[in-house]
Amino acid sequence: MDASGYAIIPQECTYRWHYRPHRPLPPPLPVAPPGRTTVIDPCILSAVERDILWYSFRDLGLLEEALIHPSCVGSPSNYERLEFLGDSALGLAVTNHLYESYPELDPGQLSLLKAANISTEKLARAALRSGLYRCFRHNTATLDDKVREFAEAVKREENTVVHGGTVKAPKVLADVVESVAAAVYVDVNLNLKRLWVIFRHILEPIVTLDELRHQPQPVSMLYELCQKNGKTVNISHWLDGEKHIARVCVDGKFIASGSSEHREIAKLDAAKLALAKFADPKPAREREGAIGSPERVKKKLHRERKNFPSIFGVEEILGYEFRNRRLLEEALTHSSYDENSSYERLEFVGDAVLELALTNYVYSAYPKADQGQLSLLRAANISTEKFARVALYHGLYWFMRHSLAALDDKVQKFAKAVEEDGDAAVYGGSVKAPKVLADIAESVAAAIYVDIGFDLEQLWVIFRSLLEPVVTLEVLQHQPQPVTLLYELCQKKGKTVHFQNWKKHSRNITSVFVDGKFVASGSSRMKETAKLNAAKSALMKLSELEHLNRGEVEIPDWIDGPFEIEGAKQKLLELCGKKKWSYPTYSREKEMGPTNDKKFICSVKIPTSEGVLCMMGDEKNRIKDAENSAASLMIRALYESNLLS
Repeated sequence: MDASGYAIIPQECTYRWHYRPHRPLPPPLPVAPPGRTTVIDPCILSAVERDILWYSFRDLGLLEEALIHPSCVGSPSNYERLEFLGDSALGLAVTNHLYESYPELDPGQLSLLKAANISTEKLARAALRSGLYRCFRHNTATLDDKVREFAEAVKREENTVVHGGTVKAPKVLADVVESVAAAVYVDVNLNLKRLWVIFRHILEPIVTLDELRHQPQPVSMLYELCQKNGKTVNISHWLDGEKHIARVCVDGKFIASGSSEHREIAKLDAAKLALAKFADPKPAREREGAIGSPERVKKKLHRERKNFPSIFGVEEILGYEFRNRRLLEEALTHSSYDENSSYERLEFVGDAVLELALTNYVYSAYPKADQGQLSLLRAANISTEKFARVALYHGLYWFMRHSLAALDDKVQKFAKAVEEDGDAAVYGGSVKAPKVLADIAESVAAAIYVDIGFDLEQLWVIFRSLLEPVVTLEVLQHQPQPVTLLYELCQKKGKTVHFQNWKKHSRNITSVFVDGKFVASGSSRMKETAKLNAAKSALMKLSELEHLNRGEVEIPDWIDGPFEIEGAKQKLLELCGKKKWSYPTYSREKEMGPTNDKKFICSVKIPTSEGVLCMMGDEKNRIKDAENSAASLMIRALYESNLLS
């Protein structure tokens, strides 16, 4: 950063990877004017239009706003609102491109392709290639050093790297691309097709399916494998001196760990080891507890509805007559009914469609709201709870074809709870919304969107009435937010709350820790929604523990105390004896630190009626304490489950 507050990185780092050799390289940008002013020099803005975007703004103030970091406190605006909009706009633009380019591709592969093309890594590299970052204004002393380190690492790469290299991409680079994309999007009156025509060259080369196949991402493969088997993955991190340690747990059980000087590489190494473990043959009992489940191989119960309503009824609900009714049939078909023609591809599109539609709405309706308020508004309006109620209120679910015996019962249970809770439950009521209901709302929205030629404005006109009432800022202010409630509850009990977020394909996963101990997690396409879901789950879990501690469930006195249970190994041994399980076995998973200050992490395994359970303990100074920590965690997990009932 020079004296004027403009970002400066070596020009050779900026343009070495320009993707269009037949186009002349952009000339050096004008030198920023001396002194710290609150506006960007018009010469620099003109250079961005002429040499980078190849587009002339009607409102040049939008481009200026997109290039100002929040650290420029003297500026009247910054890029945060535009970055909020650009994230969703690029998401749908890339979704449209992939949906049309790969008509036979399943939604899992589409999600991987989308994640690769809108990832922080991808967009950060786009900011470097195009030179956008050189025009970016900020007052953060260390930012240029981080960008320079990343740029030089990219320069040393011999081949294209899809999933990230040796240096983590600074998020601010991706933010700049998103904010500039949003500036163009607003300037063309929210016309997504025009944005794609104008902005696509900034994102090129687009990551293709062949490139993904040649560079399989271990973390993505691990999540995909576990998702297919109905398992959840948690990758946690900590520092051991200067080394990053990443630990992979599947359904709460430790699987593998990796280490490196770089956090992302540690994560990749841990994922590779976890995949290798799943590939190794193991005894049947142990394998059953690790990744497979007998329930997964049960024969499907095919149950076709005899009185399946006509899709004309759906058109009546929507107030829209389809040109291609096969799209609507596809949108109403669950994979259990017809795996080859289910709603999953449309649901992939509908997720991005409704996200941008609601993002457009809140961005325009609340011009003074900051990014945090906009994020909460969007999260409330595109949550699983919201869309599930849309499908329920308008009767869309009853037109869906499926072959799942228990699904109708789940929906009926949810419907009854909604009737009792009323309309006020913005963040969810007493019964968790079945995701299939939200999927139906998204897939039907996508069917309309595709049928009208990917016209988002027309989709909003048709579909908005189904989303009413749209959650407003006033409604949010009158309803306690789960995250706020969680902080207040823990504060009263003298506990600290910490949220940790990471990415799973294109979804965000948020874990909640209370006093450093994992409590619950939540997931969503949107980071704020994932955080809300995690907070709700944590509140429910803490509420259950309150019931335990009140004596509503029989539980030993010694568990209602410090997290670390004294004599946990002996107590776990006694529990196993009562259940006629084999004795627990302990393993030393990690030994760290110098000889005079060793640290240990141990795990414990016990075979149960549900398979072999494995729990990893916390880092301790003695092996005995590390084993006790693992036993403590195992005991608490057993009491929170139904295995001891």
